[in-house]
Amino acid sequence: MSRSALAVSPGDYRIWTLRGMASGGNGDLTGALVAYQHALRLRPGYLAAEEGAAQTEFQMGRDARPVLRQVLSQRPGDPNAHMLLGILDSRYGNCSRAVDHFHKAEVVIDHDPEALTDDGVCLASVDRPKEAVRVLREALTLAPEASFAQYNLALAEFDAHDLDEALLTLSPLVVGSSTHANALVLAAKIEEAKGDTERAVTDLRSALLANPEDLDAYMQFASLSFDHASPQVGVDILNEGIGQMPDQPRLYLVRGILLAQIGKFAQAAGDFDKAAKLDPRLEFLRDSQGLVESQEHNSAAALSRFRAAVKAHPQEAYGWYLLAEALSSEGAPKGSAEQLEEMHAATTAVELDPKLVAARDLLSGAYFEEGNIQASIRQSKAAIAIDPKDEQAVYHLMLAQRHLGHNRQASALVQELLELRSEAKAGRRSKPVYRLYEQGSAGVAARASGP
Repeated sequence: MSRSALAVSPGDYRIWTLRGMASGGNGDLTGALVAYQHALRLRPGYLAAEEGAAQTEFQMGRDARPVLRQVLSQRPGDPNAHMLLGILDSRYGNCSRAVDHFHKAEVVIDHDPEALTDDGVCLASVDRPKEAVRVLREALTLAPEASFAQYNLALAEFDAHDLDEALLTLSPLVVGSSTHANALVLAAKIEEAKGDTERAVTDLRSALLANPEDLDAYMQFASLSFDHASPQVGVDILNEGIGQMPDQPRLYLVRGILLAQIGKFAQAAGDFDKAAKLDPRLEFLRDSQGLVESQEHNSAAALSRFRAAVKAHPQEAYGWYLLAEALSSEGAPKGSAEQLEEMHAATTAVELDPKLVAARDLLSGAYFEEGNIQASIRQSKAAIAIDPKDEQAVYHLMLAQRHLGHNRQASALVQELLELRSEAKAGRRSKPVYRLYEQGSAGVAARASGP
């Protein structure tokens, strides 16, 4: 019918909009979007076409936020537009904005477990754990058999320090024959927080039996071994992990820490060298904490945002650092335009704020990777002069000294790292890393980015 009508009135934006609706209803999302966009060219701002285009872009997995904002400019209270913006903002890492949108969409998200889950995870990210628990309980009510809903709620309860409730929520995932490795790792984390180390170790072993390549489980096992002065047990477990994943640099890094703890500095140094060879940018502070965050992120969107920020505010050092960090995560080849841009951004950040330790740490790692060892040492020493407890700088300095053959200095730095790590663990509050999960063919599997 729309085809016949357009043959008579090809410039009628209303018919083009109806054609978009018909195409979308027939499963032709590309055709639907083309029709809506043509309608908007004929009549910019036509609300029905904007709503259709926004919904279609969302269904296609595109960033529909610009169109959704145009919808809200005409209909500020539209709950569906707020819900879709909340979901997209949460996935693009804009949790404070996402929470605001979800609040304005309460009338519709109360029946949508996906939106409730995104809202709950974002509430946890902005340090509102009790509200996160309430929202994620609603999500679990709507999807009571979904393992991802149980896992997310348990994680929120852990963050809210309701440890007994968290274990109760997890119990269907860790008891019986249908256990999930990720749930067992979380249960171990909660049990350790309750002081039940024996049970935590048992659950971690079960997690590794369920998934012998579960990096989180190896890292947490190593962390327990470090905390409880049982480094050899951790080394034995990590040996198994390295047998399963011989190219995983984090395993070598953490095994090196445990070997150093028992005085085997030569072997520890060999592990540090291996870790640095596999990944010269490996971050000691993050990767030695026993937690490895596995996230998807829209790097292209982040780079675009940071480039725009430094263009608008060229004198803000932290903006330049964020751009350098985003470029670093891309792993650009040496000598490429992106790698040169990263070095320029990090150098600019240090020039604007010489006390910005994070930028100096990034520069130190970049210089080490390109073989400029003296420049790496200068940046590490400058960072340590500002913050003597900067583990990343001490780690980079240790690698540089090893590279130069200064083994005595390197061994002393390893001992310093152990002391700093012990101090940091003693003073750090246990806080889980949020990740979003959904039911997959093999159990709990990563679904989308979390804070």
